[in-house]
Amino acid sequence: MIIIPAIDIMDGQVVRLKQGEFGKKKRYSTNPVELAISYKTAGFSHLHVVDLDAAKAGKPVNQLLVLDIVRQSGLRVDVGGGLKKEKDIAFFLENGVSAVNIGSLAVKEPEKTAELIQKYGRDRIYISLDLLEEDVRIHGWQEKAPVKWQELMQSLIEAGAKTFVMTDISRDGMLSGVSKDFYQRIQDAFPTVRLIASGGVTSVEDIYMLDSLGVYGVITGKALLEGKLKTEELAEWLC
Repeated sequence: MIIIPAIDIMDGQVVRLKQGEFGKKKRYSTNPVELAISYKTAGFSHLHVVDLDAAKAGKPVNQLLVLDIVRQSGLRVDVGGGLKKEKDIAFFLENGVSAVNIGSLAVKEPEKTAELIQKYGRDRIYISLDLLEEDVRIHGWQEKAPVKWQELMQSLIEAGAKTFVMTDISRDGMLSGVSKDFYQRIQDAFPTVRLIASGGVTSVEDIYMLDSLGVYGVITGKALLEGKLKTEELAEWLC
């Protein structure tokens, strides 16, 4: 299992939201590039970057900052937020980003998503699904999608999708721990996918629990930023 630190960007700064609400953001004084470099130094190999400005605008906003993070950190970076057009997806994949996260596009245009998977490879197109209880939320978590997550995942798997980043919105940014049942249900329903868990990861106990479920990766943001989760506790999972 891989541990993936998260950096959320808004107005060029590192921020964290509570349950996806833009009005409930906390800003951090650390520079995004310097933070990414520190994660590399600590032994992490991957990084999850979310352009919150892009998620809100529906199109990429902080592309150059993201590429700066990629080039200076040397981490394997996956990026998400506002990626709806192939030209924007191609821009990142052609400039050093390891993978892109597709959310709203996967919900609204599954055929287009299937084409992207075939063209760029299933290892470089992550499907990012954000759930609030049983509801799939899109457009920066602001809108409820008219589809069940089980049906959506099944159709995307048939289209070639392999990696799913699943966020439990109710836990995200709350430092409240992980819902075992949430990820157990997904893992049981689709045992062959690469499941990346996101939302509420707060302690090393959360990490051990998710590892025991057999998930592929774990994203953690606020807990690392605020020292609730310490790097030395994660030594067995780091490179």
